[in-house]
Amino acid sequence: MSEQEQRPPPEDFLKIAEAQESKDKGQLKIFLGMAAGVGKTYTMLKEAHALQREGAHVVIGSVDTHGRSETSALVLGLKKIPAKMIAYRNREFQELDLDAILHLRPEVVLVDELAHTNTPGLRHPKRWQDVLEILEHGMDVYTTLNVQHIESLKEVVLGITGIAVQETVPDSIIEKATSVHLVDLTPDELLQRLKEGKIYLQDQTKLAVQNFFKKDKLTALREIVLRYVANKVDRDLQHMEPSSERRVPWRAREKFLVAVSPSPYSQKVIRRACRMAVHFDAPWIALYVNDNRILDEQAIQQLTYNLQLARNLGAEVVTIKNPSLSEAIQSIVRQRGVTQILLGHSLEKKLFGTATYFSLPDLLAAECPEVDIHILRKDKDASYSKKISFFPFFKVPWMSYIWVFGLAGLLNLANFFLVPFIGYETVGIIYLLGILLLSLFFTKGPVIFASLLFAVYWNAFFIPPLFVFEMSKKEDMALVALYVITAISTGVLVDRARAHKEMLQKNEAMTRLLYDVVKKMGSGPTTQEIFNSVKEELERFFKGKFEILVKQLGNGLKLDPSNQLLVNELEKNTARWVFENGKEAGWSTETLPSARNLYFPLKGLHRMVGVLVFKSETQKNLSLEEKNFIYTIIGQLTAYLERTFSEEEVKQHEQLKLIEKIHKTILEKISCEFSIPIARIQASAQMLKTRNPVSKEIHQIDEAAETLSKRLTHILAMVKLSEGIVTLNLSLQDIKELIHECCFNVKKGQKGHTLNIYIEDHLPLISLDVCLVEILLYHLLLNAFEYSPSGSTVKVEAKKSDSYIVISVADEGKGIPDDQLETIFEKFFRLPEETGSGMGLGLAIAKTIAEAHKGKLKVENLPARGAKFSLYLPVKI
Repeated sequence: MSEQEQRPPPEDFLKIAEAQESKDKGQLKIFLGMAAGVGKTYTMLKEAHALQREGAHVVIGSVDTHGRSETSALVLGLKKIPAKMIAYRNREFQELDLDAILHLRPEVVLVDELAHTNTPGLRHPKRWQDVLEILEHGMDVYTTLNVQHIESLKEVVLGITGIAVQETVPDSIIEKATSVHLVDLTPDELLQRLKEGKIYLQDQTKLAVQNFFKKDKLTALREIVLRYVANKVDRDLQHMEPSSERRVPWRAREKFLVAVSPSPYSQKVIRRACRMAVHFDAPWIALYVNDNRILDEQAIQQLTYNLQLARNLGAEVVTIKNPSLSEAIQSIVRQRGVTQILLGHSLEKKLFGTATYFSLPDLLAAECPEVDIHILRKDKDASYSKKISFFPFFKVPWMSYIWVFGLAGLLNLANFFLVPFIGYETVGIIYLLGILLLSLFFTKGPVIFASLLFAVYWNAFFIPPLFVFEMSKKEDMALVALYVITAISTGVLVDRARAHKEMLQKNEAMTRLLYDVVKKMGSGPTTQEIFNSVKEELERFFKGKFEILVKQLGNGLKLDPSNQLLVNELEKNTARWVFENGKEAGWSTETLPSARNLYFPLKGLHRMVGVLVFKSETQKNLSLEEKNFIYTIIGQLTAYLERTFSEEEVKQHEQLKLIEKIHKTILEKISCEFSIPIARIQASAQMLKTRNPVSKEIHQIDEAAETLSKRLTHILAMVKLSEGIVTLNLSLQDIKELIHECCFNVKKGQKGHTLNIYIEDHLPLISLDVCLVEILLYHLLLNAFEYSPSGSTVKVEAKKSDSYIVISVADEGKGIPDDQLETIFEKFFRLPEETGSGMGLGLAIAKTIAEAHKGKLKVENLPARGAKFSLYLPVKI
């Protein structure tokens, strides 16, 4: 097997480079479990004691024993760095002292609960960021983690347990781990530990049994963690350098490979491979081997479709150049640890009835006896007829043959002058030398043509008898036959060597480009400068222009009007379509092909992060190798963008928390400063009313003071709600009276709107907190008046629906964008065109109040115009 066939792809070189850079960093070991109580911290502490007995310098950075006596006993005997005390909201919290660890520089640091969120005021918002900094300084870290805190499994765990986990760890952190230690217990054993009080205190145990610790849920979580660890081990195994004992792939788990061809029948093989991979829950690879065969336009389109089908079905698409299909498949089998191969087996006979393709399974079976080979026979009634081009030079431009014909004539003319001195036998050697020289500049088609042409020239003009196609000596016939065989073989071999060299150069260029792109991503001072550097590298390699379109944080795709590639609405709509659907489109594709540019989706692990735009200067379709290489670059670019978005979200979250803190402080100050003067005004107004009970002005003062007092009560309630403190003061209330009072108070401050109120008769009394529901209705009515034009009508309706009383507030404004109907209840959310002075907390607080009453708050756009908010309050709480 040649060196190229065993040469790893560019991505492997990148991983090797990253591994070299991380040699000086510490090693991370994660103790992973399916739930609390399986013994992660206990196991970690036992290993720490074993390390300490071997002479290692081990310290405890942070360990939470949760009051478990067995775990607490293991803490004794290990040096512990004192916790850092952080004051927050009039309380003190114990946190990991990162600076003390960096100053002490132990060999191993124990850091419990990797997913922990740090108290505001520390250097990093997340504990896993502290761990990364410790690793950067060359210290090893032992840490613990539950499977529900892994970012990629967040939605899966939510579907099983019904619990939305807020604290998560990016999968990239777990991938950095040198070792993942699975700490496992059966669900029955874990439930028994729970009953014995070894996990939670008695009150917490009852709550845990009700919500999380159920046998079916624990069994599902156990399956998830077992699969996750198995996949992690499999990935680590593939990245290990093979030892002498591992010349063949170990069947640690199944991995499928399907050979893809330009035939429509290949789709059947691809779909079968997908079904088998799904059945075994195994990864699979779709491999196309470019053997330098020249394909017509129809075959290229069919091949592109087949590979795209495989990519859409979840395959890893790999394309390599190799004149030998068997050797190419063998190299991928060994590099990727493939255990099963699927091949399409044609019933058609090849040239002269020789079924050369039939030998491929035999070759693979001989070279890879440890791999299972599945052969799918082609249907007899299949209508596809494959065009075989036995003479490859038919596809080569005719200008090459004209050049070869002319050069052959010149060489023949030179031989006329040389033959008297060297003899006609030596002329064959000169022709052979000419074939070698021509092979350096022309492909095998023209070279084979020249070999045959030289044989004709030699026979006709130099071998006696001259100018006839006859030979008087048998030796001459053998000489010409040997020449033809040698010339054609030499030409083909030199052509293959040249193609091999070009392939090596291209792979080297791709590897260098990939390395440069990743290096620039890590060294650029700003995101825009990194984008510019990446675009320059891509434009230098591919003949064309590139643009990177990035999503706005929390919104859709950001389209710059000044972008030179997005020249019209078609280009912009194509970019939006790619962003929304996660599939490539535009020029040279079957989706929106009239667009001038080609659009690639930047699809991360959990979300779309942007679109890569390419405009070709040559208007020549990208080859399969080029397109797959672009997807490799996209993978690196997407990982960078996801990391950037995560950091921005953390910063934004911290800013919002600061704003919220300032907002609550201001509200508390206002309520404290104004409560006493308002109380005095109310008392004075009451005294004046006793002296002059008919004075209109005194009554107005008293009503205004009463309104201000209610507003202050609302403000204090909002402060508590924003802190998550919800205490309901329930009492039976008439909803009709409550609605009329709220509408009256809000309408007094509004002019230019009509208020229509419809309340169904005989509504039952319901139990609610009057103050909180007043706040809720106040915000709904205030929004309706604020976002509807003057002169419009605001409709308030109350009716009974099943076990709920539904109160709806509808306006005649612009409505709410469809993509923001779900986010409008989030804290600090404001519509893009909103210019009011609000903080964006009203609707978030309203939803909190509704949920505290075990109700719901929904919003919808009305068919004509405007929006309608509907509050569902249960008749019985």
